[in-house]
Amino acid sequence: MLSHYDVLVAGCGCAGFCAAVEAARCGKRVILIEKNDMPGGILTVGGNNDIAQFFSEGVQLIAGIGWEFCRRLEAVGGAVIPDMQAKDKPHPYYGVHVNIPLAAATMDEMLLDAGVEINYGQVLCAAQTAETPTGKRISSVLVTSKNGLREIRASVYIDCTGDGDLSVFAGANYECGEETDGTTALQPGTVRYYPSVRACDDATAARAGEALRRAMNDGILSPADMNAPDLRAVLSARGCNFNHISDTYSDDCDSRTAADIAGRQCVKRIIGVLRDAGVTDVIETVAPETALRETRRIVCDTKITAEDYVSARTYPDGVCHSYYLIDLHLSGKWSIRQQKLEKGKKPSIPLSAMTVSGIDNLLVAGRCAWGDRLANSAYRVKASCMAMGQACGAAAALASETTGNHCGNTRSIDIARLRALLAQHGCIVPPTAEDAPSEDTVKVSEFHQ
Repeated sequence: MLSHYDVLVAGCGCAGFCAAVEAARCGKRVILIEKNDMPGGILTVGGNNDIAQFFSEGVQLIAGIGWEFCRRLEAVGGAVIPDMQAKDKPHPYYGVHVNIPLAAATMDEMLLDAGVEINYGQVLCAAQTAETPTGKRISSVLVTSKNGLREIRASVYIDCTGDGDLSVFAGANYECGEETDGTTALQPGTVRYYPSVRACDDATAARAGEALRRAMNDGILSPADMNAPDLRAVLSARGCNFNHISDTYSDDCDSRTAADIAGRQCVKRIIGVLRDAGVTDVIETVAPETALRETRRIVCDTKITAEDYVSARTYPDGVCHSYYLIDLHLSGKWSIRQQKLEKGKKPSIPLSAMTVSGIDNLLVAGRCAWGDRLANSAYRVKASCMAMGQACGAAAALASETTGNHCGNTRSIDIARLRALLAQHGCIVPPTAEDAPSEDTVKVSEFHQ
């Protein structure tokens, strides 16, 4: 049976969640398609349950639905929001830490309250397109479910799959990796595991530490299996963001499968070393998938370069801020190359970095928005994805109101009207300027490890 909606959102990670809620709050008929049986993506299913960053130097840059979500969670004991006015803390300090089941349940509630039609456990598998005078448009998509194949039609589509699946099915061009720092390998993923305890005594810590160090020296554990051979560090981090799973490519299903297998094998090795040292039953479960950092970058109308990002270039169609340091994790080992933003720099994201090139009625939000590899390593984080998602949700709502030959056309949107709508809905909208590089553009010429 063919169904028709104003807006279809593919994927319910941080970007898709905010996109769907925003479009529905704008009064549109919205359908959400999510392959997992839980919303949240990397935040929940992937187990990386910190959201960064909403503030820069004590000044809030990202608000809207993402921040509302955090405050709602805080009210039910499901989020720890740090003191954002604290100065000179390491950047992880400013992340909002959330409880995974409460986060997923709160997302459910906000989606339902907005009137979104939720479809969990359903997988997008194809897109039908039709030619237009300016390129083409998506006419419908196919989704698999327990009820079989379903064809769904919408005026506007938003790709929040994280891997750009909808865009690629529709024929969009994409980039996946590029030579940076002498390598073309994508950033490694990370598998989250969950310790059963939060602390250990001195004797256990010493015994485990010695065993882990010996296993690394003997090659039983790889250099990427743990960022430190320290059981107390593992327990303090709750097994979050503590390993690197390399050779992952989101545009290849065999690679994704291999990454998930490799992630579990990594945890198995750690458990084996600890058990041989007499430290048993410390790790009790693992996230169902290896969370990826770097995937496809969909070719859109504007490409954000690292120089654009670190110099906080402004755009005539800027719709949201992003705030995070350039953060490139290196494949094959535990190593990260970073470049912090200069004080006062407040990067922004233009709508044109999310309007998919050659396709009239498709937007892409989240880590697949178009930028070079270094810029992407910064704006891929969750708070930025939430801001991009809400901006695309509002843009899709406005595009769905266009008629005639421009019906659903994302390039027919009045940017001033979009920016006003976002501000009305509690977003912090960046300033605009002429679309030209600033004279004080910062060059990304080196990394700081």
